[in-house]
Amino acid sequence: MNITVFAQKFKLPTDTVRFYEKAGLLKPERQPNGYRNFTDTDQQDLKMILALKELDFSIKEISYLLELKRQPISSHCNNNSTEFIANKIDFIKQKMTFYEMAYQLLLKLKATIENNNYAKNQAELFDLIDQLSTYGLKEEK
Repeated sequence: MNITVFAQKFKLPTDTVRFYEKAGLLKPERQPNGYRNFTDTDQQDLKMILALKELDFSIKEISYLLELKRQPISSHCNNNSTEFIANKIDFIKQKMTFYEMAYQLLLKLKATIENNNYAKNQAELFDLIDQLSTYGLKEEK
């Protein structure tokens, strides 16, 4: 299928599809006239790209996973995939902890403001903010 039909099928602008192609995420066949021909494999890859984007995977990470997907199944590929996914799981756990801390801070702040107790709880709130800012998120491997 051509780029317009392909993009419409996924409710994307054609520029987005071109961007994914330029980034090496999509590799459509080229017809003799130079037009792109998107196949079922391209559709599977785009579904994977869109799902991973929703999970906040970077373009670099998506590219890495697509390259692994395109390789023949091997123990080397399996080990690389397992290591990558384990690192991503650890990073997501960190994010979950960070966001849970942020959520609790915001709940406390909201309750404090609603009850007009900001002055009374100001030190505790700043302590929570300090904890949150020092926790941060470690870079992914």
